[in-house]
Amino acid sequence: MANSNIKYYILPLFQGLQIYQKEPNKRLALVVGMLPWKDVVADWVLEDKHVQIQRHFNKKYFYTLLLPFIKYTNPVIYIWGYKAPDFFINYVRKHNLDIFFLEDGFIRSAPVADSNTPPLSIVMDSQAPYFDTTRPNDLTDLIANFDFEQTGYDEDLAQEMLDYYLSHRVSKYNHQPYVDVKPIYGKKTGKRILILGQVPNDDAIKYGGGENITLLDVTKQAIKDNPNAQIIVKPHPMTLEDTNLLDTLQSLNCLILAQPIHLVDALETIDHVYTITSLGGFEALLRGKKVTTLGRPFYLYNNNQYIHKLFCIIFLNYIYTTGLY
Repeated sequence: MANSNIKYYILPLFQGLQIYQKEPNKRLALVVGMLPWKDVVADWVLEDKHVQIQRHFNKKYFYTLLLPFIKYTNPVIYIWGYKAPDFFINYVRKHNLDIFFLEDGFIRSAPVADSNTPPLSIVMDSQAPYFDTTRPNDLTDLIANFDFEQTGYDEDLAQEMLDYYLSHRVSKYNHQPYVDVKPIYGKKTGKRILILGQVPNDDAIKYGGGENITLLDVTKQAIKDNPNAQIIVKPHPMTLEDTNLLDTLQSLNCLILAQPIHLVDALETIDHVYTITSLGGFEALLRGKKVTTLGRPFYLYNNNQYIHKLFCIIFLNYIYTTGLY
């Protein structure tokens, strides 16, 4: 067996057994994947001790080694999004094992391409990642069931938190440079539409009702809905090498933002945002923009009437605990 298999799949289970045998009354965390962030994972899990395995395993490993370990130690399982084998996730759900799905929070400190840098905030969900709106998840349950009339809920504080967030130009996409868009957009003479692109194989599209919907589909819908508007397209950086796509967008008389631009700047003077499921749509809503999605992201729940209050729910604890506020 290769040394890497021993290091990333076998040895952690033996270490976990030793930890469990010393303190069998304490829950152990089993972290699947997330090896680039192994130095900070201890801060993310709720248990005192954890072991970490690689996520690329087959059924033979699962049934002969991992499953006996799980049955014996009863760990709390942590995975990043859906980055684990489907058969493993299906087993966990079928047998109601304790699991947390982790995902980037709504504030990120480093470029997405730099996978070795941990995000500034983490979302943990015991049912499904928040981008999966095909099934219940903790975030959508919270939105659906939160009692805004309960004692202790402070709507003024919610607005104060939102104002703070907006005035400090905070975004999930903080690594992008600030740019003056006035010379790029030109003089505004009418309605201005911004279209936000995504990676075509993004899980947020796959599990958010956006499969088989493309950036071109979104653009054509925006043009159809707003025939006299200026159409500005912000493709995802990973799609900028698709010359056929860019040529087609240009043929539709769209302004293409090919250079890196901070989302807060890109939203300046914009009247209406179109996207599939992008979190950029959520940030646009926070900034008072009208948003149309062709998919079903979590933030379109209940026609956005609680979007400012939702902001408080999502960010209040984060901002207080990190000292940002």
